Amino acid sequence: MKTRRFFSTAVIGVVILGLTVSCGLINKMAEPANNFFTLVGNGNLQAAYDSTAGIFKKSTSFQQFEAFMKGNGLIQYKSANWSSVSFENQTGKIKGSVTLKDGTSIPMDLSLVKEGETWKISNILLTGSGVSKTTPEAEPKAEKTIPPLEKLNKLAQGSVVLLGTAINTEDYNSFYNNVSKIWQNQITVQKFHDIFNPFKEKGYDLTIANGVTPVFDEAPALDKDGLLHLNGQFPTKPYTILFKLTYHYEYPEWKLFGINVNAK
Repeated sequence: MKTRRFFSTAVIGVVILGLTVSCGLINKMAEPANNFFTLVGNGNLQAAYDSTAGIFKKSTSFQQFEAFMKGNGLIQYKSANWSSVSFENQTGKIKGSVTLKDGTSIPMDLSLVKEGETWKISNILLTGSGVSKTTPEAEPKAEKTIPPLEKLNKLAQGSVVLLGTAINTEDYNSFYNNVSKIWQNQITVQKFHDIFNPFKEKGYDLTIANGVTPVFDEAPALDKDGLLHLNGQFPTKPYTILFKLTYHYEYPEWKLFGINVNAK
């Protein structure tokens, strides 16, 4: 009887929850928001800017930030009231309003991202009338279309072969440096080693996918969060490599955000 070999290791950069969470998380995420606006209200705009997420500072200069805060009167901050929080993909959104010293209430939505163990503001969206709606270029352009097949083939092959090289050499630094920045904030190089080391122990070599065109078992798709999903296989020998890959668009390219690989 023919023996079927099957081995699977999966690691996903994000569990999509899409849930409105408890008061405890509201308080946890409200704390960096309150600290941020307290700095703004005290006139310490540089410290407030420095406290934002890396993705915010990368796309928004301090001069743009300062103009936005002053132009919308936020330097007159007095207090804040946050009503709800949603949590998706290790990022969060908090809704509420801030009250200025003259009594004006400005409704807003804040986007936050977790860097290490700290929640940091990645975007500010003012939802009231008569205001500049969002911090200038605070978020990279989102890719709204699925790339052409040739690009998808290169994405899948590149990710699997890069992981295979990391497994073979036991050096995951290059693999880590090429995944999504958000995922990098959730995982370590050592964690990748711990997860995928069983492939090396069992003698599987993912680099045999190099030069092999993947076959997609499902049509490549974008989900409601803008994540790109590629599910398929490499028809390699002596075993087939199955994959489920998730990508997050970080201008100007797609970055690996989750991976599930099987060898059978």
